[in-house]
Amino acid sequence: MNSRLIDYMPWDSAHFGVRIARATCRKVDTERCGVLLRQCREQRIDCLYFLADAAEQDTILVLQSNGFDFVDIRLTLAAHFEAPPAMSPAGILRFRLGNQRDLDQLLPVAGASFVQSRFYVDPRFGHDKATRMYQIWLQRSFAEESDGAVVVAEHDGAAVGFVTCHLQKPAGEGNIGLVGVAEAARGLGCAGGMLKYAARWFASQGMVRLNVVTQGRNIAAQRLYQRNGFVTRSVALWFHKWFD
Repeated sequence: MNSRLIDYMPWDSAHFGVRIARATCRKVDTERCGVLLRQCREQRIDCLYFLADAAEQDTILVLQSNGFDFVDIRLTLAAHFEAPPAMSPAGILRFRLGNQRDLDQLLPVAGASFVQSRFYVDPRFGHDKATRMYQIWLQRSFAEESDGAVVVAEHDGAAVGFVTCHLQKPAGEGNIGLVGVAEAARGLGCAGGMLKYAARWFASQGMVRLNVVTQGRNIAAQRLYQRNGFVTRSVALWFHKWFD
């Protein structure tokens, strides 16, 4: 008897208007891939996400031979802070914890900050829905029930950047989620300052090890994290399989 190899994703499915699932495994051979595809067809899945370890060449070849499209390189970087990083002296920027009053200024930033993600690379999702997805995720990070915080950068009294902070998964470690800076405020040091402020907030919650995920094609983000003490922890590849 074959175990379940896919998890249905209700939020993604409702947002994009198609039935979406994610593979529960990271490795497949030809036989297991056949079972995976059969389970998708039995559950009328329209799109399957598969995250493969970058070193699993056999799995990658099987996926490609079965019509999976390569859409993204997923880099996970990690940092360990023995002591909270020092903040630079106050200048033209101010860093603080955000609140829902910041959303009007930050939602457009969220809508323009993630165009290198797999949801934009795969044209089947549509740019409008991909844009709205990141705005919804930012809104959820501001929600009162959110297990985390949002760090905001201010310039001339306006919110111009954000970093979302999450305490869960894995237990005892902090995760940085979304990072966005308004185009007009880039080059001022917003992102680096927000990361330092976020690390200090995590430290206040007892978290000294932080994780962040970015895309392999996003060189600017990789350089930002590396400048702030993050090193690569893992590399994986995202594939999408559409059932037409």
